[in-house]
This record gives sequence, structure tokens and C-alpha cells, in this order.
Amino acid sequence: MIQTESSRRNINLDLNYVTIDDILKRAIALSRPGFIDNPREYREPELRKEYGSYVFGDKVVLVRTDLNSPIEQKEGQFYLKGKDRIKAAAPTIRELSDYGAKVVVITHQGTAGKADCISLEPHKNALEEVLSKEVIFKSAHWYGIVTQDIIKGMKRGEVFLLDNIRKLSDEVSDLRDPGRFAALPHSYMSTLGPLADFVVNDAFSASHRWHGSIIGFPHLLNLAGRLTQREIQENRKLISDIRNPYTLLLGGVKISGYLDFVEDLLEHDLVDNVLAAGALGILAIHGSRYDGKRRELGAKTYKFLAENELYHLKRKVANISKDERFVIPLDFKVKLGEEVRYMTPEEIHSNPNKDKIGIYGIGPQTLDLFLDRLKNSQTVYLKGSPTKDDEEEFLPESKRLIEEIVRLKQNGATTILSGGDTNNLISKFGFSAETDFTHFTLAGGAAAEYHAGNILPGVVMLNTSYNAFWGLDLSTGLPLGYPRNISEIAPRIPESLRPFKK
Repeated sequence: MIQTESSRRNINLDLNYVTIDDILKRAIALSRPGFIDNPREYREPELRKEYGSYVFGDKVVLVRTDLNSPIEQKEGQFYLKGKDRIKAAAPTIRELSDYGAKVVVITHQGTAGKADCISLEPHKNALEEVLSKEVIFKSAHWYGIVTQDIIKGMKRGEVFLLDNIRKLSDEVSDLRDPGRFAALPHSYMSTLGPLADFVVNDAFSASHRWHGSIIGFPHLLNLAGRLTQREIQENRKLISDIRNPYTLLLGGVKISGYLDFVEDLLEHDLVDNVLAAGALGILAIHGSRYDGKRRELGAKTYKFLAENELYHLKRKVANISKDERFVIPLDFKVKLGEEVRYMTPEEIHSNPNKDKIGIYGIGPQTLDLFLDRLKNSQTVYLKGSPTKDDEEEFLPESKRLIEEIVRLKQNGATTILSGGDTNNLISKFGFSAETDFTHFTLAGGAAAEYHAGNILPGVVMLNTSYNAFWGLDLSTGLPLGYPRNISEIAPRIPESLRPFKK
């Protein structure tokens, strides 16, 4: 839940994390008496490089990052359509490599079983370009003896990109159950874990997943990477910046990651408008009642919902949509054959060719309604494209909505841009996440859960390491009753960084 004067404190504000800076400062403080009293000394880059080499040099550091990027296929080859997440991940990888660490990058692309769950060779090429250095890569799952040999043979400062972790069943299993976790004795975690000295979570965007790469290395000190550190700091500030009227504009296809967020805000009277665009708007309309009958939007829409595994959310969306603050579309921008037109849900329902109609955007009535709800907002949260984002003819309505949000920010409103796909959309219109919005997070669903007060397992791992690092009880900061299986395992802290009380 978002923190306001009338609501409880967001529990995520009580959780902590260890940074790369904390590690270096302790190493310096243990060898230089008086350093803690003279923190300005830490600003000297040569000092950080000296102790970075001392702490991380020749050490194997697993960096869980998020290189998940939009892709396209041409003549059988996959290409990246954007490199924002790769650029965002580079500073942590580069810093650790410069310290002499053997950096093993763990990341994912797409969703298991979907067409976008591809090998990471395009990401390897992009990462090399961004880092300006060679990256080791094997286009297969080398988590057995080959992986061990590669890591053991790595030289100081080398970077090894593992292939798409989402292709492994022991990654995508839900590991919140300690029994299931224990039932994976030969997992990739048991292969990589003994080889590593540190784990760095630089994938805040995936930290709401109970996946092996997020919670699978509890015996190692889990550090926050530069991107995760920035995301947590920005999201904490964002929580305190929320002002009403508060409006959510939600689109895109990946709606499951934010439905709990929406429910929580509505339940606790923390949001004034939820503007349902994209798949959320379609699902809210589909199956509702019209003239005493179930409203049908046609076979093409049914197929879209089924292929994107959205049908199981229909009842949940229907319940949410009963709230008067949940604003559903009045009309859509559709395509029938080669013709683009505007149609109301009733017109689609009654059309004899409705099975051939593709719903790809919002119509003028919906645009005017959304703009009216936006105009007095003091906080706006934008996630997902309101319309189909890869065809020019469906973009004008999205552009108009985003122009209004940018105008609101210029007039003093707090505006929040969430998710990499949303960032790609606003970039098409010449806007910048950094300058045209108050806050920007690549985290998407993780950020939504963080704001809603739902504890992220990846953040719990960081909090446990923080407690161990500072000599606190391992469960400090967690609410009573939180699952203990990942919060009561003490990580191994190198002797050179022996803990002391904070």
C-alpha cells in the first residue's frame, strides 16, 4: 500500500540492503583508523579502485541483472529493438570488472514457453558494444561441468554471460515452498553457488519473482547493484511523493503484474482513477453484459486473450471494474480487414464480422474521457502502452495521452513512468523518461508490488544480508509471520569484512 497520512506505513520502507559502497567502506575502515570520521576520502576514485581490487579482485561475482529487451525476427535471426535495460545494467558489470572480479552475468529474456524466450546471443553482442569489451558466451545451457570449467578458467576482470535462465525448469519453479527448494539438489544453483564469492542483485525488476536466480543463493552475501540501489531509492522517494487526485493509466499486455496493486489502492481509497487501456480495457469489456446478453468481442479478440494467458484474470478484472473509479473504454480503434475504424463495444458485439475484428487502440470517446480524468491529477502512474505500439496508425491516441501527462508534470504534478516497454513507447514520441517524468522505473510489476506494500523476495534476500553484515537479528525489518525459509539463513561474510554492530 502507498504511504499517505491515512494509511499504514509501507513495510518496504523498513527493509535495508548492502551496497558495493558499504563493502568498500568497511574494507577501508578496517585498515585505516579514522576513515569513518573522514568520509570525504571515499570520493577519491583511486582509493575505491584500490579497495575494490582488494575485495573483489579474482573473486567470482554472480550478477543477476535484467537484460530482457524487445526483440524482432528478420530472416530467421533475432535482433534487439531496444538496449535500454542493457545500458542500465552496464555500470554495475563494468565497475566489478574494473575491480578485477570475474563477473558471471545471470539474466533472462522473455517468458518460458513463449516465442520471445530466445537465446541471448543478441544480448551478448549488445553487451559487448555497451561495455566496450569482450564477453564470454555459450549459446546453450552450460550449467554443468562446462560452466565450472569456464568460471574456474576466467581471468581477472572477464565477463561471462550465461544463456537465458528462463529456459531452465529449476529457474521458473516457484521456490517459496522450502520443500520444493530442497528438492533441487542438482539445480544450476548448486552448480554456480559453490563457485561464487558474492551475489549482486541488479534486477530489482525481477525481485518479485520466487525464482532461483533471485532467492537461490542465500548462503552468499547478497548485495544491491547500482541499478537496484537506484530503483529502491527512487521508489522510496516516490512513495512519499504521492498526492491526490491520483490517476493510474494502465495498458499493455502484461496486466497480471499490477492487478494486486490496483486492488490494494482501490480497497484502501488511495487512488481516484484507474484508466483501463490495452489488454486491461479489453478484458474489462469482454464477457460483460449488454442488452441482457454476454458481450462478445469476437474470435480474434478471444484468441488474443487466450494466447497471452489472460483469460484466467477475467473474473478478477470483472470484480475490480465494478468500482466506479475504474474507468473502462467507451469505444475502441479497431481493424477489420485493411480498414481502421472506431467502434463501440456494442457495435463490435452486433457486427456480423466481429470474429475478424482486431482491437488495437482506444476511440475518441475514450480518449476524451481519459483526458478529462487526467486533467486535475496531482499524481499519474503510467504503465504499458494504451494502444498497439508497433503500428503507426494506432499511436496517435497514445501520443495525446502522454502529451497530457508531460504537461501535468510541467505544471507540478508527480508523474511516474513504469516499465521498459513504456519507456520505449514514450521515446517514439520524442520524450525522455529522465526529463519529462518525475520518476522512472524499469521495474514494472516489481515496482507496483513494492508501492503496494507487498514484500519482494529479492528485497528480503538483500535485507537478510544487511542484517548479517551489520550483526543484527536476521529477521530485523520483516513483519511477523513472514515466511522464514529465506530470511533465517545467514550468508557467508568474507573474513576480510568481518561484521560488527551498526
